[in-house]
Amino acid sequence: MRFFFLMFAPFFVFPANVNAEIDTSFDADMTLVLAMGGDEGAGPQRSNALAEVSFTSGAEYLFENGLELSGNLSFRAQTDHPTRPGFAGAIQDCPPSVAGCSSESGLGLRGGFSRVATIGEQDETGGRGHLEAAYVTLKGGWGEVVVGRDQGVAQRFYEGGPTVFDLARANSAVLDPFGTALTRTKNDITSSSEKVSLVSTRILGVRAGVSYTPDTSFNGLDRNTSYTFPGIIEPDLGESYEVGLQAYRRLYESGLRLRGSLTWSKATSQSGFYDDVETVSAGFEIERRDQFRIGASVLDSSNGGHGRYSASSFGAEWTVGDWDLRASFDQSDDDTVNLRNRSTTVGFGRDLSDNIEFTAGYRTVKTNFFSSTTQRKDELNQNAVLLELRIRK
Repeated sequence: MRFFFLMFAPFFVFPANVNAEIDTSFDADMTLVLAMGGDEGAGPQRSNALAEVSFTSGAEYLFENGLELSGNLSFRAQTDHPTRPGFAGAIQDCPPSVAGCSSESGLGLRGGFSRVATIGEQDETGGRGHLEAAYVTLKGGWGEVVVGRDQGVAQRFYEGGPTVFDLARANSAVLDPFGTALTRTKNDITSSSEKVSLVSTRILGVRAGVSYTPDTSFNGLDRNTSYTFPGIIEPDLGESYEVGLQAYRRLYESGLRLRGSLTWSKATSQSGFYDDVETVSAGFEIERRDQFRIGASVLDSSNGGHGRYSASSFGAEWTVGDWDLRASFDQSDDDTVNLRNRSTTVGFGRDLSDNIEFTAGYRTVKTNFFSSTTQRKDELNQNAVLLELRIRK
């Protein structure tokens, strides 16, 4: 990593090459999520108040030869549901000693992509904060090079349908009031691990990208691939490779905007028990500005070789005056730990000002799992009214 930073050092050392002053930016974002009413179910207890704050800063240089060099930092802090911090942990307690629970040699299992385990414990640390992004970008007419702690191309290129909520969404949730959000169609196994990414310029609306991550293990807010628990055989992921394609097309006569993506990733397993984790995702969105958006996304992963993980999501949004009416359906299956999750969300939102957005909605969640108590398949049903207030500065 130091090598790549040294590559960019001459741009800072010789300011005579700079064509303009340094442009800087700073953004702050705060989101509050409330859950009320409905049925909490007999599983993880619902968290009725969640919150996140984030601070992002950036600096940008423009050189006489047309190259652009920028740096970005992002710090985030949140209080999320304690059952699955960083999309890790366990929803059900299914110990290896119980017949019907997934196990091997008297130890529990964990999905390589899904990160769900058969046993675990709640996170009692309360609020968590992390430096989620710290990277530099060199951009030119040929494309861009990104080095540092950032999303890989498989995650950056994600396309899919609109969600009812920004952070409390059911697909790839950032804040999860129920503690049972299992659906993830973003191919984000490397999360914000340190990496190198190469992205081409767009040609006929299509761009391609590749990413290399030396060490996939990363303790992030949205995905914690370094989380371990006693009694679990861990996938222990090493280096990762990502490839992605993203397309954009605007049909001027109809006013439609079309977006699509296809990504692949492979994370090598350093555990002799798990295979490498290969994941493929695809998605699209169709938009007519100020009228509607509709789209869908799917993901399929080998999950480490002991049962596949698959997920799909569909979302739609209609604009009526100042209001956006939204609906989404999300589902996922994790064969490694015998979990199945279905979620339906409907709601509406509007901008209260240029910097404040309010969303209200209703969500139902159904989770099927193997119960160690009854030693048979069981079902957890949850539902609630959700409110989300997001303030940007």
